Amino acid sequence: EAKFDAEALRKLTVLEMRGNQLTTTAGLGLPKLQRLYLGENIITQICDLDKCVALKILHLRGNGETTNQLESLDGFSKNMVALQYLNLRGTKISALKPEIKKIKCLPMLRGLILKDTPVSKEEEYRIEVIMNIRNLERLDKDIFTDEERQEALELYRQREEE
Repeated sequence: EAKFDAEALRKLTVLEMRGNQLTTTAGLGLPKLQRLYLGENIITQICDLDKCVALKILHLRGNGETTNQLESLDGFSKNMVALQYLNLRGTKISALKPEIKKIKCLPMLRGLILKDTPVSKEEEYRIEVIMNIRNLERLDKDIFTDEERQEALELYRQREEE
């Protein structure tokens, strides 16, 4: 029986595992890993990635109904101090406010892709995201405008007063 031996791969910096029918990220907590490509799998659970302290790029992109069943962003951690780019395109993330709060802990996150997810169809989607993740520079590859940032700030202050 073949087992994934993370210890044997402790120096690995790039891991490409697209289209492998993976259901979880369990066992992929490799501290030196910088780029992880897991698109086109059937992932439903994110775990062990809090050990990926050097991870800069994470692709969890799905392509269609049968891939990337990911509905929740549980499993992200403030330990993921280097994560700058997160691609969740085509996943099944459907609850914007509670899910976006789960990645708010990522201090270096600058690029986020949520295109083709149920949340991307919500009204005020971009404003809600930038209001929660202020250091974000791009959403769905589009740079946030000064106007969007100002609107998000005003909405944030309004909610704080309520």
